[in-house]
Amino acid sequence: MRSRLRLFLPLILTLGLGALLLLGLGNNPYSQDEATLGRTLPAWQSDNLLDGSPIQTASLKGEPFVLNVWASWCPNCRAEHPLLGELASTVPLYGLNYRDKGDAARAWLMEAGNPYRAVLADPDGKLALELGVYGTPETYLFDADGTLLTRHTGLLTQEIWQRQFVPLLDKARADAQIKAASTVPSTRETQS
Repeated sequence: MRSRLRLFLPLILTLGLGALLLLGLGNNPYSQDEATLGRTLPAWQSDNLLDGSPIQTASLKGEPFVLNVWASWCPNCRAEHPLLGELASTVPLYGLNYRDKGDAARAWLMEAGNPYRAVLADPDGKLALELGVYGTPETYLFDADGTLLTRHTGLLTQEIWQRQFVPLLDKARADAQIKAASTVPSTRETQS
């Protein structure tokens, strides 16, 4: 009896390991994007890659905005760059240059065009680590207060933008307008 068990033990272990691997393949790595929703943008100061001036993440707040994590060495970042150029006219767009050489990043923006209002330099990846970045590219949508509404890991497409980002951006803009209107004193209050 014991000798038969020893014969089948490797088969049982192999089947068990195979079942675990099969379960792991069913997981969507992008589903983890939801784990960070509702978090606020970490307080951070960096150099603006474009002009070297200091920039704080707090200065990005005030209206809903998009933060795009990119690098000049990233093929998917290059592929999504034309879409970012289109989006820049519709939403405040900021860049986070991840683990890149400043000269290479600036050269890429000169060549491809710069869709960003400002680019936070993150050569050692510390801010990206605080954001929970998996890699490049990643795109984050924050509300006016800097609360994360959604994020997408990987190549951003027009379809993903329309389906995942636009409804939340529209709602965030409406919420920001309501909040701004409620903080403006009425004409009766200012006349008294």
